[in-house]
Amino acid sequence: MTIAMQEEARKWEKTLVPAAPPSGQPYPRLVLRTPGFVEIKPHTLTGIKAGLKQLGKRLENATPKADTGVLATYLAVDSGGRPLPTGKAKYLRVYAVLVNRTPTPTLAQYRLPRLWHYLGMAPLPERIEHPSVDHPGAFGFAVEKVVQQQVMNVVSLQTPKKKWTPGGGSRPGPDMTYDELADFYRELAHELRDPRYADREVA
Repeated sequence: MTIAMQEEARKWEKTLVPAAPPSGQPYPRLVLRTPGFVEIKPHTLTGIKAGLKQLGKRLENATPKADTGVLATYLAVDSGGRPLPTGKAKYLRVYAVLVNRTPTPTLAQYRLPRLWHYLGMAPLPERIEHPSVDHPGAFGFAVEKVVQQQVMNVVSLQTPKKKWTPGGGSRPGPDMTYDELADFYRELAHELRDPRYADREVA
């Protein structure tokens, strides 16, 4: 990373951290009205850029067609909610932003903090395989299920019978799907008899 990129990253990460609502007030609800994907990334410049790129490709190539997706991000914090740049994390602050298929999502479109939803602070398990934020790849893999659960707990799906299908890890495909796309993967598993898709089935 060049010096210019490092400076841009520092500015981004100082300004794009949506504030938590005042104590005692509920978090704003993120309502999903159409089927789509969720990608999970760290709440950093490079993480958000990568997430937008992935979502853009998935939304463009989805069958059935999906118009919106969600980029969910996580930020390691201490017990007071302050960002933790190094050391062992015990909590995550989780954010989400709706991403539209058209126009093609770009970083510039998502620079405004008001576009982001704060989904709360999620505690990490007492024992986690990679609790140190100094190893971002291993840390991200270790906290993925925590982020998935926080998204499912907080995000409201208005239409009855909407479904969440967690993915991610070493499996191909998006980190989560919701609504009819979950049914699509279930049908695909039956048609292809492919174990990579079978574990996406919704009971």
